[in-house]
Amino acid sequence: MKVSATKTLLAAAIAAAPLMASAVQLEDYLVANSSYDEAYVSGGLTAIEPAGDGPNEQLGYNYSIDADYSKSFSTLPRSWSYTLGLNAGGNRESSTVQLIDDPAFVADPAAPNAPIDQIQVDTDATDDWQATAEGVVDTYFHESQYPKAFWFGQGSFKHQDSLPDDDISATVGLGYGRVYNATPLAKVIRIVEELNEEGLLTGPIPDSVALETAEIIDRIQEFKSKFGEDDYKPDYYAAIEAALARSGALRDGKLGAMGALTADKVLEDEPISTRKHGWVVRLGAGFQASDLSGLADNDPKLLAQFEYAKPYGYKGQFINLFSFEPVFGGETLTKFRNDMSYTHEVTDMIDWVNTWSMSYSDGKDDAGVSREATNHILSSRYAFDLGNSLDYFVGLRLNQTDIDPNEAGSIGDDPEIKFETGFNYRLK
Repeated sequence: MKVSATKTLLAAAIAAAPLMASAVQLEDYLVANSSYDEAYVSGGLTAIEPAGDGPNEQLGYNYSIDADYSKSFSTLPRSWSYTLGLNAGGNRESSTVQLIDDPAFVADPAAPNAPIDQIQVDTDATDDWQATAEGVVDTYFHESQYPKAFWFGQGSFKHQDSLPDDDISATVGLGYGRVYNATPLAKVIRIVEELNEEGLLTGPIPDSVALETAEIIDRIQEFKSKFGEDDYKPDYYAAIEAALARSGALRDGKLGAMGALTADKVLEDEPISTRKHGWVVRLGAGFQASDLSGLADNDPKLLAQFEYAKPYGYKGQFINLFSFEPVFGGETLTKFRNDMSYTHEVTDMIDWVNTWSMSYSDGKDDAGVSREATNHILSSRYAFDLGNSLDYFVGLRLNQTDIDPNEAGSIGDDPEIKFETGFNYRLK
């Protein structure tokens, strides 16, 4: 009994021991060489029950389908990224029969004596879809006195089926700053946490070892290229094991079967949202071939852009991107956009995702007629990992669009609040 109690106390002490020797921070990962890509497909459908009672009822619905792909690649001299997106959505209000109490009502002129006392109230369905493609390349003066200074090229294309024109633009300019991808270090922290829970660690992992292991994890494409997509894992996990073993904290000096399975589960199966830190400022000039409102037509423009990313502890991530673009020419157009997000990792299998996207445009055509539009999209959802790259999400979404002048049939100023639920599948 005494031996058993001693073992229990020892196991509890190991589990309670600090995971890192001096609590490494995600901002400590300053490796410029990094690459990652993400691809998602998600969809949701909400049925709306008719308010009344009667025959021939029709359910209303809201639906949404989204597909997104993003790729980022960074080296010391150059960083580039691009995103592709496709989304569609629509809705139809529920409907039912309407009772007609007026005996003088004639629903069918061909049969005026027919005892018709009800008529179906039909509602129109509205559908819309949008496709986007955006890319940016930053080339750094890394051998100069200002290694974080760079010149950039940026382009974008957007098409929305309900709007009169496409948004096509290109910009070049100068910038300063760098945003680092710290997701590999977040994966190391997760691996160390689970190895500790399995009792495979005898002490804390030094910061230097955690950072070295993160660099190896970041080099996954290098291992795949060298050993092949199907055969890289033995060498990849051997390198991770060797780095962790240098800490002296691995039980028996190696991961073993349990440790290798734990690391593979974190790297392959458990979702970890992107962790990054740093800031970037861009100033440039370019041209706007056209825009969604139909006002711009091969006009010159300027660009001021600020990107900021900051992790909060090991669980939280804040990202903000602000862009200001005045367009000049036969028509004047001012646009700014702000995309903000905060993601909190509730557990290894649950994320709380909050986003706020705001866009504003104000322009005048050749005749001096102005058009002003403001759009807010606020979303808060919980994403539950179901395994095999499948998530179930549930949350609320608020969408408000103000248009001035608001033509007949246009979107109203009242906010639209939707309950969202659906599935999100990660392709890679």
